[in-house]
Amino acid sequence: MYSGVASGIFAIRNCDKTTNGDIGRLPVTVGQSAAVIKAGAQYNNAIAKPIKIILDTCDDIAKSDKVFNGLKKVVKFASDNVNPLIVASSGVKVALADKEERKSTLITEAGTLAGMFLGEGWMKKHLDNILAKLPINKKWLPIVKGIVFVTGSISASTLGSKIGKKAAEYWDKPLVNNEKQLVSDNNSDKVYKPLDYKS
Repeated sequence: MYSGVASGIFAIRNCDKTTNGDIGRLPVTVGQSAAVIKAGAQYNNAIAKPIKIILDTCDDIAKSDKVFNGLKKVVKFASDNVNPLIVASSGVKVALADKEERKSTLITEAGTLAGMFLGEGWMKKHLDNILAKLPINKKWLPIVKGIVFVTGSISASTLGSKIGKKAAEYWDKPLVNNEKQLVSDNNSDKVYKPLDYKS
């Protein structure tokens, strides 16, 4: 339920990005949507039963239809490889950027991915222990965990993106102001000479 909730929110967010022109996010959306359906089928409730029927029907069709079987394999690959697809979508964004903006986009995307992976890695290690100490009903815990995980991941990737953007701004700028360096260089040529009092 925890990963299903998180995947569901991420899928909606990536679907929105896809419809707004970030075409590299389409495979990510497909993968996360498939993960939500798969997670939903694992529960014994009224919603899980029709999902199981649909998945079983898809399996039967895939056995007799090569095209459908191929599509099923693509969707399975997407659901099993969401993070690599997110990295690939950043690569697509860099490749499609204008030539002048490509380096800046690369640095920004690198910051975004670094922030996301660091944030998610930290939460995977510590989130369970933190939430266990809070007075949350066990029934609601998976939903709370899913929402907190998504919020943390988005916040970490946004922070990483901002750091990446700022780094991109200063990437090609010299560390020392050229004018100040020029003055400093000119002054270094002047060597102290003692006054000749005899003249």
